[in-house]
Amino acid sequence: MHTPDDENQGRDTLRYLRLMLLVIPLLLLVAVALYTWWTGRIGDSISSYYLGPARNLFVAMMVSTGVLLVIYKGPPLEDQALNLAGFYTMFVAFVPAGLGQTLSTLDPMAERQLIRSIQVSVVAVLVVAVAFAWLEFKTRSWSPSSLLRRTGSRWLAAASTLLVAGFLMLLLWRTLEGKDFAGVHLSAALLLLISMGIAIASHLGSGSLGDTDTSGGRATHYAGLLILMALGVVAWGVLAALGVSQSVFFIEWYEIALFLYFWYLEARRTWNPGPAPGTAPGRHTSA
Repeated sequence: MHTPDDENQGRDTLRYLRLMLLVIPLLLLVAVALYTWWTGRIGDSISSYYLGPARNLFVAMMVSTGVLLVIYKGPPLEDQALNLAGFYTMFVAFVPAGLGQTLSTLDPMAERQLIRSIQVSVVAVLVVAVAFAWLEFKTRSWSPSSLLRRTGSRWLAAASTLLVAGFLMLLLWRTLEGKDFAGVHLSAALLLLISMGIAIASHLGSGSLGDTDTSGGRATHYAGLLILMALGVVAWGVLAALGVSQSVFFIEWYEIALFLYFWYLEARRTWNPGPAPGTAPGRHTSA
C-alpha cells in the first residue's frame, strides 16, 4: 500500500540522484588538480589521465555519470537522449584516447592484454545495454510513437537513432579488429555532447519538441546553454589552430561546467514537483 512515507522517501531518492550528478565530476576535478600540482603539467585532455594516477577516478566518474543518466527519466525526447548519453559515456570511460600511441610503447604481451581488457569491457557493456533496452521497452511509461507526434522530436529522435547505429557499426568493427580502436573514444565523446544537447533542447518550451512545456519558465537559460555548447566546439577549433596543446582539456571542462549548470536547472525545476495533474511532470525513476 502506498503511504506518504513512501512518497517522501522516493522524492528524497530523486533529490539525491540530482545532487550526485552535480557532485561526481568534482572527484575528477580534485584528482586532476592534485596531479597538476604535483607534476607541474596539464594533460592534453581529460582522457590523457586514463593511464595515469587519476585513471580509477576517471573511469569511476564516467561510469557513475553514465549509470545516473540512464536511471534518470524524463519526457520521451529527453529520456531517449539521456539513455544514449549514458551509453556513450561508458565508451568514453573504457576506450582510452590515443590508444595507438600507448600500444606502441608496450611489449607484445602487454599490448595484447590491454586490447583484450578493452574488448571484454566493450562486450560486457553491449550485453548489459541490450538487456536494459529490452527491459526499458517492456516497462517504460511512454510509447516510441510519442516521439513521432511532433516535428522537432521526430527529427531529433531519427537523427539520434541513425547516429547510434553508425556508432555501433564502428564499435563492432574496431572490437573485432582488435587493434587500436581508432575513432571510438572521439566518436563517443562527440555523440555524448550531441545527446546532452538534445536533452537540453527538449526543455526549450517549443511545442514541436514535446507535449508539455518543461522549461520551468527558463527557456532562455536552456537556449543559452545550447549556444554556449556550440561556441565551445568553435573555440576548440580556434585554440587547436593556434597550437594550444591543452585545447581539448580546456574545452572538455568548459562543456562539463555547462552540463553541471543544466543539471542545476533541472534540480531546481524538479526539486518540489507540483501535484496538480496536467502540469509539467517531474522526473521519476523506473521500477
